[in-house]
Amino acid sequence: MNEARGSVGGAGASLKTGKRTEHEQNFFEHASVDRLAQALFAMAGELHVLRDRVRCLEFMLAEKGSIEPGALDAFEPDPQQPQVLAREREALVAHLMDPLDGLAKSTSGPPLQE
Repeated sequence: MNEARGSVGGAGASLKTGKRTEHEQNFFEHASVDRLAQALFAMAGELHVLRDRVRCLEFMLAEKGSIEPGALDAFEPDPQQPQVLAREREALVAHLMDPLDGLAKSTSGPPLQE
């Protein structure tokens, strides 16, 4: 354990491989806190987009008379739809976990020197 960074394998190291391919952006003393913050902000961004899109769809569908207000709350999926939802959920979880493994790329750091 690197005491200065609180990470396995050295500063900016991946928890999986111990090696970095890109510099990692750091704002807090410990890389794990940065990774949790990145995951939190990624999730918040995804949530914001989804909430806006769902609400806009509800507005559009209600204006066209396609659904009654509140119909979404009573929705029951058909037998195939839960599989689609599960795949999308797994992809979202994988995306949210990216920062936690130390492989999230820095958008402001210099290129990694090997």
